[in-house]
Amino acid sequence: MDPVLDDGADRYIVLQRKGQLFPAIYAAAHRLCRLPVWRGRDAVDPSPVLDALEDSAIQVAFFSGGEINASLERLLTAARAVVDTVRTIQASSRPGFGGNVDERLRPDDEAGRRQLDHAITGFVEAARSDLRIEGSWLPVHPAS
Repeated sequence: MDPVLDDGADRYIVLQRKGQLFPAIYAAAHRLCRLPVWRGRDAVDPSPVLDALEDSAIQVAFFSGGEINASLERLLTAARAVVDTVRTIQASSRPGFGGNVDERLRPDDEAGRRQLDHAITGFVEAARSDLRIEGSWLPVHPAS
């Protein structure tokens, strides 16, 4: 493209798309991190939330490079680990009182969710930097 004719519209479109997808990734990852293993006596399927996260991540990877894609890979790895742990818990135990995770399996569940939470923070920091958003970020933890 001739630099004289470049009005920046292509960069604006990419920036606008990232501005939509970055928050969608954060929202899906946040939901997954706080998704209960059990709802009453029923297992909660994390697949739809993981699918939404992966779909948005694939789109962002198309528009992004190094730092963002590396943070996405860490985020997806942590998200898949949480889903695997949830499925293991559901297959090998029953819900405790109030839908709580069996005490024997709770440390694995909590560790995976902490790892996902750290990956979320890393992604958000990389995404905000990519969008050139200044200032500090403080996560919002709405009631589940």
